[in-house]
Amino acid sequence: MSNAHWLSTVAIVGLSSLLGAGAVSADPATSKESAWAPLTKAATQVPKDARERRGQEVFEQRCGACHAAVPKDMIGPAYMPAMAGTQALQARYKGAKPAELEQRTDLTPPFVAAIVRGGLNSMPFFRPTELSDDDLTALGVYLARKH
Repeated sequence: MSNAHWLSTVAIVGLSSLLGAGAVSADPATSKESAWAPLTKAATQVPKDARERRGQEVFEQRCGACHAAVPKDMIGPAYMPAMAGTQALQARYKGAKPAELEQRTDLTPPFVAAIVRGGLNSMPFFRPTELSDDDLTALGVYLARKH
């Protein structure tokens, strides 16, 4: 075997081991090594339905940083207001609808999916590699639940 052939074989084997065995899952929220950590918050009512429970986890991990209740004692930097999504919805609805997504009663799973996948105004869209279809479905079920 020539040196060039040997080096290319080593490179291919090394690259495939880097890409294969150490690959991460498509949904980092389900991984213990996730950079998405849920915000600490007071104990909430845990849904009995498994899909709603997963939806609550997804909300806390992915949505709560922008769409949870605005804390009364939290002050963020001037360029990043606390719970920017909730504040934007407060400005939009002016009290006609709750700004906190978990308090809304008019959300449906298809509406949640359309907004999450397509984005809206300053809210970015989320690809299936960022939020799996199963987690998106669970999120929609959670936000559409009857209070």
